Amino acid sequence: MEKRYRYLIIQNIVSPYKALLFKAMKCISDDPFKVLFIAETRSMREWNLPKNTESLGFPFEVMFDGNLENVGTVEMLMKTLRRLDYYRPELVVIGGYNQSSYWGALAWAKKNRKKIMLINESHFLDKPRLYFKESIKRLFVRNCDAALVDGARHKDYTMSLGLSPERIFVKGGTGPVDVSWYQREVLQIRSRKQEVCKELGLPSKNFLFVGRFAPEKNIITLLNAYKRLKEQGASNWGLILAGNGPLRDEIVDFIDANGVRGVSLPGFMQQEELIRYYAVSDVFVLPSVSEPWGLVVSEAMASGLPVIVSRKCGCYPDIVHDGVNGFSFNPLDEEELYSLMCRVSNGACKLDEMGRASLSIIKDYTPEKAARTVVDAVRFVLNDE
Repeated sequence: MEKRYRYLIIQNIVSPYKALLFKAMKCISDDPFKVLFIAETRSMREWNLPKNTESLGFPFEVMFDGNLENVGTVEMLMKTLRRLDYYRPELVVIGGYNQSSYWGALAWAKKNRKKIMLINESHFLDKPRLYFKESIKRLFVRNCDAALVDGARHKDYTMSLGLSPERIFVKGGTGPVDVSWYQREVLQIRSRKQEVCKELGLPSKNFLFVGRFAPEKNIITLLNAYKRLKEQGASNWGLILAGNGPLRDEIVDFIDANGVRGVSLPGFMQQEELIRYYAVSDVFVLPSVSEPWGLVVSEAMASGLPVIVSRKCGCYPDIVHDGVNGFSFNPLDEEELYSLMCRVSNGACKLDEMGRASLSIIKDYTPEKAARTVVDAVRFVLNDE
């Protein structure tokens, strides 16, 4: 007979950072729970993850094989309702409001007098806000019993959608990172940095970007700023663009057409490969014009790197402290980014101190602490009669 779960968590796809959170929750939660993933993955996501509960460390079920984009809206809705009728949890935790599964779960909870909690990873600045859409979101959010959010900006946005502050719990980021793993691996690799740089074909100093090659990542602005830096004589600094995506050809064409030297394009990598690039880099840059949080910033900080981060990123100012562990900038202002890259590359900043500050800040954003916040929120909702 199927075990009874007190609450279900519905998420879009299986991802390593959410898996880390759910595994930590399993260790501390007195209430049994199960995660329903709508689909295995989505386009441009190439993570290698185990497919069984024993390996991931928490009970889960994947409703649809393959990519999320291939699942029909009605098909998704109907299967979600069937699974909810089967499990009949006291609480449903939903990963947003942009899938029919989430709307179906809200309707199911209201019909069956069950509790509903929203995970909201949006903030005011990550997307243009349209009155009609915001009105629909307000209707959705006001019907939720509580919400889990990434940071301070996300809490403000969720409050603007009609949820009172005492019902909003800040879990600290889209997902936690295993800081101890990053530190262990980075220290080992960094002890032979010169050798690893040679293996990877990298110069002695490097800026690093990690992410999808997509319009919202604003990579051409970063390339323009880096091009100007090289023209001003920063010959020993390289730029690593780690990732893949629809703009890859455009990026390669820009590099070739402008004769930009020192740019490395190693492609998409799993964490075990990517850690080498974090370890041998000197400054991390994320120039996004839209970014709910910026998990790669957390990873860079766990690797002990100073960070230069767009103020459109949801992780600013929670973990990006200007002048302490890095700098923030307007992603539409190439001049500001260029000035900051000059500043960190010409010896004007104590990069080692900033890197240590990054590590000190991110050590407070552990899987265990995030899991405790989620479990506390669950208890609040289930006891809030």
